[in-house]
Amino acid sequence: MTDIRVPKLNNNDTHYVLVAQLVDEEAPVKPDVPVAEVETSKAVEELVCEAEGVLRWLVPVGAQCAPGEVIARVVEAGTPREVTPSRPAARPQTEDAGPLITAPAQQLIDELGLDPARLRELDTKVVRRADVERLAAQAAPIESDARHELPLAQRAVARTVTLAHTTIPAAYTVIAVDTGPAQQEIRRQTGELGKLLGMPELLVAAVARLHGKRPMFFAELVDEGTVRFADHPHVGVTVDIGKGLNVPVVKDADELAFPALVDVLNGFRRTAIRGRFREVDLAGANIGVTLHNAPDIVHAIPMIFPGQVCALALSGTRDEVVPDANGGTRVRPTVNIGLAYDHRVINGKDAVDFLQDVKEALEHPEGLTH
Repeated sequence: MTDIRVPKLNNNDTHYVLVAQLVDEEAPVKPDVPVAEVETSKAVEELVCEAEGVLRWLVPVGAQCAPGEVIARVVEAGTPREVTPSRPAARPQTEDAGPLITAPAQQLIDELGLDPARLRELDTKVVRRADVERLAAQAAPIESDARHELPLAQRAVARTVTLAHTTIPAAYTVIAVDTGPAQQEIRRQTGELGKLLGMPELLVAAVARLHGKRPMFFAELVDEGTVRFADHPHVGVTVDIGKGLNVPVVKDADELAFPALVDVLNGFRRTAIRGRFREVDLAGANIGVTLHNAPDIVHAIPMIFPGQVCALALSGTRDEVVPDANGGTRVRPTVNIGLAYDHRVINGKDAVDFLQDVKEALEHPEGLTH
């Protein structure tokens, strides 16, 4: 017999919610097969089976479960069932009761004052916090004199921003990059790979390849006189499709071939649409890339996440008039790459050298894609 326990997924929650049973009662299971989904205050996490046998549930969908709690057991086929006290779900379900609402989702519904009848628009059996945030984004505009409680996800962003701006003395430098060669390479790679890609993929690749040359930009400030270097670049990339800000992490980005990097970033976009990032997706970054590449955005100042020493910002593409070789002018497509850096660790010249390296890589992108 093997217990399936809820792991400790983050330091902010004392309980999670079992939002899905992916395997039926008494169904056969094998090691490494996902059997359940639990919702934390930030993400939805899959739990996997570690043994072979048949599955028996101890906790129903919708119930709260604490870290370390046993929610199911894997036993040998034919093992007599133990008599265990039943656990109630979050609320009893009937055919007309509508979808099951997780506790974090219900808290957000109460905070926002959403009409429960609107939940039927979601066409889902289990309403998660991300589903409620999506509904709230579609709600009618708030009257100018009305009060509006911020969603839980936005409050988490607020805490991080406050901590960053009160603890990290940041400086900021911007460099202009000619994206003509990059756009040609993007078109070529799109044709070869048959997948959506753009400047973000090239920028992440350029940043990752600088880890060996400029390790200080991937370091962590341990105390006033010490930094800890990272073995590999783990690049956090902002993803915001109107459902809240997420910063999933490209792990070991220097070891990824360019097609694999494209797959990872496309996977982040698909996950953002579903609203189901896992804790492991969002943890471990040692440098940040923030995307502000909507048309006409000239530059943006990125936040340096606590525990990191710098973050880059990608602006939108714009046309720029520059001199040509014949004494006239020409128009080139340009983006600004901004670098915010912790001035306790990185000095201005180092920041400029780092940006020059990024510029060189983006203006000769064939070195990033091969």
